[in-house]
Amino acid sequence: MLELSRILVIIEPDADAQPALDKAKQLAKFAESEIELMIADYNAYLEDGYYFDPVQAQKLRYEHGDQRIKELEELAAPLREQGLEVSVSTAWGNPPYGEIVTRIKDTKPSLVIKATRHHHKLSRLVLSNEDWELVRYCPAPLLLVKSKLWDANPIFLASVDPDHLHDKPASLDNKIVSSAKSVASISGGDVHLFHSAWLPPLSGMYPVVANEKEEGEKLNRLADINGIPQANCHWSTNDIVHALPQMAEELKASMVVMGAISRSRFDRILIGNTAEKVLDHLDCDVLVVKPDQMPAVNKILL
Repeated sequence: MLELSRILVIIEPDADAQPALDKAKQLAKFAESEIELMIADYNAYLEDGYYFDPVQAQKLRYEHGDQRIKELEELAAPLREQGLEVSVSTAWGNPPYGEIVTRIKDTKPSLVIKATRHHHKLSRLVLSNEDWELVRYCPAPLLLVKSKLWDANPIFLASVDPDHLHDKPASLDNKIVSSAKSVASISGGDVHLFHSAWLPPLSGMYPVVANEKEEGEKLNRLADINGIPQANCHWSTNDIVHALPQMAEELKASMVVMGAISRSRFDRILIGNTAEKVLDHLDCDVLVVKPDQMPAVNKILL
């Protein structure tokens, strides 16, 4: 079950629009959540010895932090007037996502919300990107939002894998579905399940065809366990990177819920994570959940 008692919202510095804040306001009205607004940023220009001596650089960093707090308080004021409990915080560090992860570990929010935009293809393969790093290392459920508020009767599409062939613990499927159900229950929405039964070609050449009856039965069984109507079950023999965005578009889904696990440095560069591959192809929000027993991360990769 997804708890919404405390929401951490990552604010984009100097941005004209704040989609993450808009979505947090919508959720907080449903669940009466506490909200924390956070800015994590970094500028090498303000580091000791870059352009300024250590004393000047420290003074400028303090002034920079004070300005960020002022900006956050301006965003928090109208929310407090609506009766919401709102706190603000800032962090300075390189990389900024490392400071976000540290804050999450310290305060243990029930949900983290961050805005995301389309990225250049290379950013998923080689370059460091804050969205991808948070997908890997954020220990709390992570909601990556685009720009739209949810409809009056939103559809939440849970991407599951009843075959458990794609490097996910078996219990993660139930957590994905329960998270979708939690959000649907407070927003008056519906939950649909989706499974990609695509199998890689044998020896890279000969296609492998999934057994339609077995795939349908497995997905229906998962739906029955979680109280989802079988009419809301969908599966495809196409690969998930293309099939899931297509299904989300057909259903006009407001959010896709999917699982993700951390990978090794070598594996992540060559293969990446399913959530990362799909993210740029989806026009709706994406909620990323992790296994309950997520391995500890000893080092944040750049």
